[in-house]
Amino acid sequence: MSIARRDFLKVVGGASVAGSLAGYGVNVGAVTVSVPAFGFSDDSVPMNAANLCPMPTMVSEAHARYAKELDLSLSSATRGEVEAQKEVARSKLAAMLGTSADELAIVRNTSEANNVIVQGISLKEGDEVVLWDQNHPSNDVAWEVQTARSGGTVRRFSVPTDSGSIDEVVDLFVAAVSDKTRVVSFTHISNITGFRTPVAEICAAIRARKDDVHIHVDGAQTWGAVDIDLGAIECDSFSGSAHKWFMGPREVGLLYVRERHIDDIWPNVVSIPWGGTKDDAPKGARKFDALGQRDDAAVASLADAATFHEAMTPAGIEERSMMIADRLRAGLQDLGVTFVSSANPAFASSVVILSAPGENSRKLVGQVFDDSGIQTAGTGGLRMSPHVYNTEDHVDRVIAAISKSRAMLS
Repeated sequence: MSIARRDFLKVVGGASVAGSLAGYGVNVGAVTVSVPAFGFSDDSVPMNAANLCPMPTMVSEAHARYAKELDLSLSSATRGEVEAQKEVARSKLAAMLGTSADELAIVRNTSEANNVIVQGISLKEGDEVVLWDQNHPSNDVAWEVQTARSGGTVRRFSVPTDSGSIDEVVDLFVAAVSDKTRVVSFTHISNITGFRTPVAEICAAIRARKDDVHIHVDGAQTWGAVDIDLGAIECDSFSGSAHKWFMGPREVGLLYVRERHIDDIWPNVVSIPWGGTKDDAPKGARKFDALGQRDDAAVASLADAATFHEAMTPAGIEERSMMIADRLRAGLQDLGVTFVSSANPAFASSVVILSAPGENSRKLVGQVFDDSGIQTAGTGGLRMSPHVYNTEDHVDRVIAAISKSRAMLS
């Protein structure tokens, strides 16, 4: 597969994705200088966005700036200015996700967001929780712990990664729902197979089958990678982490709860800024991010990460991430290696995984890095999850390294 370099090197909104050290323009007096968009070196290139992304330089610098401001002055005025960025971030994220700011909580990561839903829904004896068997433990084992306390039950179902059609996948989800089902919770994109579920079609079909089911979507591999409109998807809650595809600060995450369900879900932590009684909750989903003292500089820099995404646009980021992932897929297909992840455009994502024996996965990660300078992962096989900061050259290097070590994939 060939990607036109002039398309890939396109500058969007002032943020270039031309290369690992691509720059963006900053005005210094009358001169515009180029600042590296990402700070990593070309001999240690991340291709593991499914686990952790580098922050753009503008975000890491903003984080450092907010922290310095707080260290220099912990006055109410300074703290107020930094903390105000949390609401700026909330508004920006709401606009990008097609929802309202009052439906978003800024929590610490996807695991915490998932557990707000897991522990916050009042299950009773006999209630059934239906789970996709590729869920993360925070959206899987956590439900077992909750149902052990409430007397509910957990039921799992599978979706073959070689599914041929969206209807086939949707039918599997709907078939898993019974009259006892209270919750259906699944991952939008699997971190262990890269399978991308048709979330809008699934939610609509479940609604038609049983309208009172709470549908929770784990978006750890979605937020920042996919242009998602929560206002158009019939899920009731959605979670994500800023440190993955959103390329934002660490230990900052997102929880969306549809307005009509906010009052029905109990918060896991009650602290400032709650008022003096149980009735003095923060407005809307903010009650779920009342966690006491936070790293205010990290939370504030979420607004700068949102600005970066605004400049490139969520649709532009998805297009470019998938463009480089498709090049990677095509090059690996030419090698004749075996995939865990789907190549079907309906289910493919930017998480690309090759089949590898368990004992070889970690060895392969080390060997590929030694030969290419590209950081991959041993999750589900040999996993590569490229993002907008990866280039054609990075892809070609990792393909060449895999070709060299392909015997280890047997």
